[in-house]
Amino acid sequence: MGVVDGFKSASLFGKIAFILLAVASFCIIIAFTCTGWGESNENFGGGYQIHWGLWRRCTEYEFSNAPCSPLDGWANDWWAFAQAASCFGFFGILVSFFLVILYLFVDSCKGNGEVATGAAILCLVTGVIQLIGCIVFGVEFDDVYYDRGTSEFWLSYAFGMAIVAALLEIVAGVLLILECKKGGGTSASG
Repeated sequence: MGVVDGFKSASLFGKIAFILLAVASFCIIIAFTCTGWGESNENFGGGYQIHWGLWRRCTEYEFSNAPCSPLDGWANDWWAFAQAASCFGFFGILVSFFLVILYLFVDSCKGNGEVATGAAILCLVTGVIQLIGCIVFGVEFDDVYYDRGTSEFWLSYAFGMAIVAALLEIVAGVLLILECKKGGGTSASG
């Protein structure tokens, strides 16, 4: 049976969960790697803009020798929590998507309720962790070591994509639980 036949024969909840996790995977990969979680505008020294990501910040200041500097290992507790929560969310979405692919397309796992249940639990747990990390980042972002009187802070596109990914993952987890409850999946032992 091919991929198209596997998708056609899948239940509605399985199809929707697959599509949601595909979109969530796309969003979280971009959010996890880009410097677009937040922006700040330095009002002194020419008013250049700084782009903040989870792992580095980059400036548009054209005379800078090092336009980007790493933020991993930065001694800031809430930032470290946002990084850790995003790691859980990132890997949770990708592993859940892999499990749903197994559940829908691989004959030995097709319709296996244990695979769907594992994907559902992983979606819910890591989706909530990712969402909490986004909330912490959003609340604390303007509380970096910069003087608020000389800098403006605002959230940006990658932050929004991370929230979208977390919400889609949580919805996919709920759909996978409904899939198991309605009898769409059976255990490996019968």
